[in-house]
Amino acid sequence: MNFPNKIEAKRIFLERPYPPTLALATEIYDEVSASKDHLAQWLPWATDTYSLEDALAYLKDWCEAHWQTEEGFAYLIREKETQKFLGMIDLMKVSQKNQSGEIGFWLTKKATGKGYMLEAVKALEQEAFKQGLNRIVIQNDTRNIASVNVAKNAGYHLDGVLRQERWSVAQNSFRDTNVFSKLKSDQ
Repeated sequence: MNFPNKIEAKRIFLERPYPPTLALATEIYDEVSASKDHLAQWLPWATDTYSLEDALAYLKDWCEAHWQTEEGFAYLIREKETQKFLGMIDLMKVSQKNQSGEIGFWLTKKATGKGYMLEAVKALEQEAFKQGLNRIVIQNDTRNIASVNVAKNAGYHLDGVLRQERWSVAQNSFRDTNVFSKLKSDQ
């Protein structure tokens, strides 16, 4: 697979987080810290213990490592006009054998509700289908309405709900997970 370092969309661009520098980790850490309350209800890693070291480790140990093995492709989401960091989007669990992958994403609190994520999902899925994938999955908490709406508005099909699939420390309860998918033929 030959995913590009940059994917252009109308108002945003997706950028490979490379090289994994302390400056880049600081940029991510600062935005996560400012959006922690917003993110913590849906993302188990967005806690009070999240650190600059965690951000740097993510860049080195997940983003770069998965890019090298072609099992995942992480991108920063940036606004074209200002170059401002808005969030992250990953194509993960890539299986060349099964021609499939899963998209995961998050936005800073300030960036939500503006359609940026819908734009990012469409840009990444188009590249993934171009690279030979046939099926893309998006999973989200059934109560995460913003994430559910992104999947629906991007034309993903609700395959089903995994009941009480995971424990949420933030919610102090078991959570249900939606499984959405889109096939190359659905475009």
